[in-house]
Amino acid sequence: MHRPFYASGFLYHPASQQILLQQPITSPNPSPWALFEGAPVGKETPEKTFQRLVAKSLSLKLNLRDIYPVYFYRGGGQDRHIIYAQIKTAKNFPPKKGVTFGWFSFKQVNKLAISVQAKHDIAVAQRVIAALVRKSLGQLNRE
Repeated sequence: MHRPFYASGFLYHPASQQILLQQPITSPNPSPWALFEGAPVGKETPEKTFQRLVAKSLSLKLNLRDIYPVYFYRGGGQDRHIIYAQIKTAKNFPPKKGVTFGWFSFKQVNKLAISVQAKHDIAVAQRVIAALVRKSLGQLNRE
C-alpha cells in the first residue's frame, strides 16, 4: 500500500547561499513565509511532487538531478519529505495567484515570520547542504 506523504522544500542558490520561500498575500496582516509544499498526484515520488509544485507556482521546470532529499519524518499521520532544489540563477519571481516570493539567507530566516517546523526543516537542510559542500571539497573527517 502506498503511504500518504507531503513534500515540502525550497529553492537554493549556491552562489548567493540564499533560499526562495513563498508568502500568501493577505490583508490586513501578511501570512507567515512558508516552504513550497503539497501532496502527490497519483504515484509521484516526493521529488516529482516537489518538481510539479515548483512548476505550478513559479512556471519553472526543475531537472530531477537538481532536486535533493534532506530528510523525512512522520507527522499528522503521514510522511513529510523535506527537499531542496539547487538552481543556477536566483531570479526574482513576480507575485502569482495571491502568493509573493522572496530570497533569504539562512541567517535571515531566523528573523522571518515562519512556522517553527519550517525553521527546523530549513536548519536541517542548511546542515545537509554544508556537509555536501565540505564533502565536495574533501573536508569531511574520515573515521
